[in-house]
Amino acid sequence: MSVTTPSRTYKPFHYPWAMQAANRHELIHWHEDELDLQADVNQWQDGSLAPHHKNHITQILRLFTQTDANVAGNYCDYFIPIFKNNEIRCMLLAFAAREGIHQRAYALLNDTLGLPESEFTAFLEYDEMAQKSTFMTDNKSDTPRDIALALAKSVVNEGVALFSAFIMLLTYCRFGYMMGMTTVVEWSIRDETEHVEGISALFIEYIRENPEILDDQFKFEVYQMFRDAVSLEDKFIDLAFAQGDAPGLTAQETKDYVRYIANRRLLGIGFKENWLEHVENPLPWVAEVLGDQMSNFFEKRVTDYSTVAFSGEWGWDVLAPV
Repeated sequence: MSVTTPSRTYKPFHYPWAMQAANRHELIHWHEDELDLQADVNQWQDGSLAPHHKNHITQILRLFTQTDANVAGNYCDYFIPIFKNNEIRCMLLAFAAREGIHQRAYALLNDTLGLPESEFTAFLEYDEMAQKSTFMTDNKSDTPRDIALALAKSVVNEGVALFSAFIMLLTYCRFGYMMGMTTVVEWSIRDETEHVEGISALFIEYIRENPEILDDQFKFEVYQMFRDAVSLEDKFIDLAFAQGDAPGLTAQETKDYVRYIANRRLLGIGFKENWLEHVENPLPWVAEVLGDQMSNFFEKRVTDYSTVAFSGEWGWDVLAPV
């Protein structure tokens, strides 16, 4: 039995952790129709946001929906056809389905704020965005080595590339701005943290079943992949901040955070940290924003959302390191 071998029966489970991940993910289900964006629209139109803040948000939204379309495509095109064990597939299917909700929710932000439909393709006009999008989907699956690298790329995509955008948007809620938008970000962070944990576990299991992959050249390629991703994020961050800082957040602070979270993702797949000067969280306010007090999905009020009975140390200060 391996993660790529078809399951003959539903039970016994060979990878119970994957079915547990699928079940846990469904228990934090949400839908874009639950969002309330009216206050965001008011602030967008009444001058509450400075022009350079609106530009900052717009630059991120231009690529935001496409990044999750890329992630969903990778699940459908690469991982689900390859990993045929039923427990693993149930986990991957749960993750892929949530990416569809993410896309619709992010697109709803664009549509509700009145951004033209042309914004969904505008990222192609910016090298900083187009290169990042291409990087996310540049995978192969011809050999076990290719598959392992694609899994590592998925950790980079969901655990680094998406999180830089999350942090840039999340800072607005600290000052009472764009609370509906940042609710989307909070819910997405919870989802993507689950995805990163699940894919990291799958990466480790796949390497365990194919130990010949893990040579020095493979390790170098993984580290270089992370370095390339961070370099692309730097360019995207510079573009997003081109007209000025976001409320309470600078471009350099965002770059520092990207290196910190990239270190956390490397540790999560069994590698060592690469940016030794960025081992501590440079943005402690993230823990304050992403604490247990979240908007209840169904009652639309602030409460402890405990559908999945969160317990133990989730470590929101590091966005649940994997």
